[in-house]
Amino acid sequence: MIDGREPAIAAHFYRIPRISGQIVGIWPQHPRPCHAQILFIFALAVVLMGAVGEILYGFVHLNNLVIALEAFCPGTTKAVCVLKLCVFFGSHRRWHEWVHQLRGMLWSNRQEKGQQMLVGLSTIANRLSLLLLCSGTMTNTAFNLQPLIMGLYRWMSQLPGQIELPFNIILPTFVVQQPLFPFTYVLLTASGACTVFAFSFVDGFFLCSCMYICGGFRLVQQDIRRVFADLHGDTVEVFTESMNVDIRQRLGVIVERHNAIIDLCTDLTRQFTVIVLMHFLSAAFVLCSTILDIMLNTSSLSGLTYICYTVAALTQLFLYCYGGNHVSESSAAVADVLYDIEWYKCDARTRKMILMILRRSQRAKTIAVPFFTPSLMAFGSILSTTGSYITLLNTFL
Repeated sequence: MIDGREPAIAAHFYRIPRISGQIVGIWPQHPRPCHAQILFIFALAVVLMGAVGEILYGFVHLNNLVIALEAFCPGTTKAVCVLKLCVFFGSHRRWHEWVHQLRGMLWSNRQEKGQQMLVGLSTIANRLSLLLLCSGTMTNTAFNLQPLIMGLYRWMSQLPGQIELPFNIILPTFVVQQPLFPFTYVLLTASGACTVFAFSFVDGFFLCSCMYICGGFRLVQQDIRRVFADLHGDTVEVFTESMNVDIRQRLGVIVERHNAIIDLCTDLTRQFTVIVLMHFLSAAFVLCSTILDIMLNTSSLSGLTYICYTVAALTQLFLYCYGGNHVSESSAAVADVLYDIEWYKCDARTRKMILMILRRSQRAKTIAVPFFTPSLMAFGSILSTTGSYITLLNTFL
């Protein structure tokens, strides 16, 4: 705080991802409280149990495509979720430092226009994160209610009872029998809930981070415009020596901030490389599997469950692509602002400084990982690939 008050962005900073991260104990903080470590160990254990058991179930029942896909879909999501949990837990101190640096950059700007822009970007990110959390919660709720509804229907119709779990999973026989069956059911419910909160945190954290970095680039654009607007350059044909000195001093501060934002973006890319790569590699398979489940399932309850699953999977993928797209566009826009200012009124030394900033800004920062760069174009490409997979598999059904 500079004047004793928090900036407007403070109330919106990682609002939704922070809640989800604290529930599963992986919100970056140092030192880590004991209860956060306990929550993380529990979340990792139940999600790992679900991932291993469901994927094994899918392989065992490959002769029945519908049953196998019903196991592979949540199993693959939980496997990727285990990876996300481990990556964040292993680098929690580094993430704490990164968030602290980002907070300092956003807090340092006290211009009302800049804060309004940051709040707008943060609101979009938090709303999309909330959409992911809600769609994931609806999916998990549907998985857990379906066996209960079917059991109630059999009881009311006086049909033979049947033991059903929320997910198709391989477990030891004794844990799916009385008296442990209710405990196992609750544990699988917790596995689904922890999965939802984990990917809500990680994916929401990525989107919010990208939007804040985008806000940083936009603040740089505003500051560059302000440097020349304050000079009232329209009243002179050529800037005086004192004006050029003032421009260079103020641009020097902007360059340092611009470099700091680029470094933050580079660190984010480095830390998220494995997560984004695995998420994109699994995205087409998960989407293809969920849509095939909707097409092949004769049960209306199962169809509704996988509609929710498809919405959640699409939202996850969109968050990565939307965030990455904003970073690259806002980074490249700095060069456009530099070109539009009255650089031609500056002396040779100031022009060289502007040219150096321009050249660096033209190499737009991206959240690039091997084989993929999150962007709206990549989002469309994955959807197209998913459609091709579905068409191909449908010919064999």
